[in-house]
Order: sequence, then C-alpha cells, then structure tokens
Amino acid sequence: MRLLRLVLLFAAMFGIGYAFAAIRLFPAAEDPTDVDFTEIPDLTGASLAEAGARLSALGLVSTDQGRLHHGEIPAGAVVAQRPLPGQFARAGDTIVLTTSAGIETRRVPDLAGLPGREAATLLTRLGFDIDIEETDESTVAGAIRTEPPAGTSLPLPARVRLFVSQGKAIVSVPDLHGRHVDDLALILEEVDLQLGAIRYQAEAPGVQGRVIFQSPDPGAALRGEGFVSVIVAGTPPDSATADLTRDAVRDTVPPTPGNGQAPGDG
Repeated sequence: MRLLRLVLLFAAMFGIGYAFAAIRLFPAAEDPTDVDFTEIPDLTGASLAEAGARLSALGLVSTDQGRLHHGEIPAGAVVAQRPLPGQFARAGDTIVLTTSAGIETRRVPDLAGLPGREAATLLTRLGFDIDIEETDESTVAGAIRTEPPAGTSLPLPARVRLFVSQGKAIVSVPDLHGRHVDDLALILEEVDLQLGAIRYQAEAPGVQGRVIFQSPDPGAALRGEGFVSVIVAGTPPDSATADLTRDAVRDTVPPTPGNGQAPGDG
C-alpha cells in the first residue's frame, strides 16, 4: 500500500514537472485573431502633415513616395495611398502616400512650316487634344498656325486647333505655243498660273509676238500660282524691256531647240 502511494506521488510530480517544462520550452503559438486591426482612412486631399497625424493617432506609420500631376488636387496633398482606404492594418504598419505635383502644363510649340501630319503628331505626343482645320491662307502646304498661338502655356488636358494648308491645287500647264504674248497673262490666270519671264528671239522663225517655246512644257503638272516662262518670236517692244527680260530668264529658260546657245546670248 505504501509502495502504491509512492508510485502515485512520483507520477504526479513527474506530470507537473513535464507540463511546466513544456510550457516554458514550447509556448503556445500566438492566436492571430487576437490582434487588433485598424481600418485605414481615406486620406485623399489631406496635406502630408495632416495625413501623417491621422495615421499616427491610429498607431500607423506614414511614408511619402513620389508625386503625380493632378488636375484637381492641389500640390502637396495626398492623391493616392497604399494600402487602399477601407482596408485593415495592424499597429505599426506603414501606409505609403503619394502626393500631388499640381496641374501639369505644356507650352504650345511653333509648328509653322512643318508638314501637317508631323505637326499633329508632335501636338499629340505633348499631351494635347487636337482639332485640324484646313485653310487656304497659304499657297505652301503644311502647318500654318495654332489656336492658342505658339508659346502659350496650357494646363493639361487641353485642346489645340491646328490650321493646315493643303497648298494650291495641282493644275495642268496649258499649251501656249502660237499664242500672242499679250494674251498669255489672261490665259494662265484662268488656270491659276502666272506669267513668268519673257524672252524674245529676233531671228526665230515665226510670227512676231507669238510664243515659240515655253517652260514648263504643255501638260506638265504645276501647283497653282506657279510660273510659266516663254520665248517669243521677234523683238521686244523696247530695248529696256529686252534687257530686263533677257536677264530675268537666263537661268530659267533653256536654249531654243536647234540653237547651240541660249536665245539672245552671244
């Protein structure tokens, strides 16, 4: 009987010692459901100092990371946060804040003279919305101007109107051979061309005052308001005109076929 009591006592002491050692050496894992979570507030529009104070009061830490342009939220105020508003965080967690760099602006470039497609592409790459309007303000094809004008600084998004000239229409050069010099200007005006240099060749066979050569050739394609130069049979009305016309076309009108030198030279 005494032996039984000793055995039971020893067993009880062993059990108590084992339990104590197990608790000290192998503590129970912390229950994750026993941690306090805080709902993250929406800090959009708050200043960086205000946002930091609100998070600190909740036991959270804030950090500023980068800036983004924003058309409505003033510079320095919060525009984004991570984690998002409404999510939960534990005490000591860090909330990453992004602040506004204010409204982004762009300066309208000077596009005059650029091909219309290149000008439109450049405006688009700068972030502008564009409207293209064709105009006949210039006989030269390409960009003419913008509204607002070049140099204007605009907050994005912004719309710019680009005025583009298609240039004068391509027309066919009429045949002036045999026509009288006095009629040429009117004939060319009817097809939106202009009379260029006139040269005379006294020794040329043909009727006095009639065209014996023209440049460009009949049927050639020429943009509107282009010039057509001619050689006329006979002599000019006066010597002063002869000098002026000879000098004006020296490099533009080729020699008369069959003649080894330019008419009037030599």
